[in-house]
Amino acid sequence: MGRKKKNTNKLRNTKENTAQVEAGGALKFLCLFSTIGFVISMLVDAGNYVSFSSIEELKKAVDQTQYEILETKIDLWQGIGIDTSIHGLKKVANMYAIRALIDVFAMLGVTLMFYKTKLGFIIYTISQFIYIAIPLFFFGSYAFFIVPYTSAIINLIYVALFASQYKYLTR
Repeated sequence: MGRKKKNTNKLRNTKENTAQVEAGGALKFLCLFSTIGFVISMLVDAGNYVSFSSIEELKKAVDQTQYEILETKIDLWQGIGIDTSIHGLKKVANMYAIRALIDVFAMLGVTLMFYKTKLGFIIYTISQFIYIAIPLFFFGSYAFFIVPYTSAIINLIYVALFASQYKYLTR
């Protein structure tokens, strides 16, 4: 009788280990895709910072391609009442600089979650909510004209996906 219990416990432990390995794989997969996404976000945010902070230089540049792309956005923003003066565009640039910095903290959180730490989830989640709140802080009701609301939805979906893996974070 003692042997059967041990075998049953071994079988149960094997199933639990298999479930943990499969869940760990899902967590690592999610971390990988998040890292790729944050590298892209960081590049986009940093690029927008550089573009909007040097708008005057772009106006005078020989190649007007980049300025024309920005000019289209600026004209749209101006049409809905967003401040597009030099001061207003510096505000846009500063918002993107802060978002690029927040990308770094979010990547730190993802890295820590890759190594299955709960602190990583906390850092990641706080970073995501700040990432969503920054445009609202800078532009209020105009925030989603500057940064599309689909971006916020994607951030919230990733928070939910990581929350579903929280039980597999061990430290």
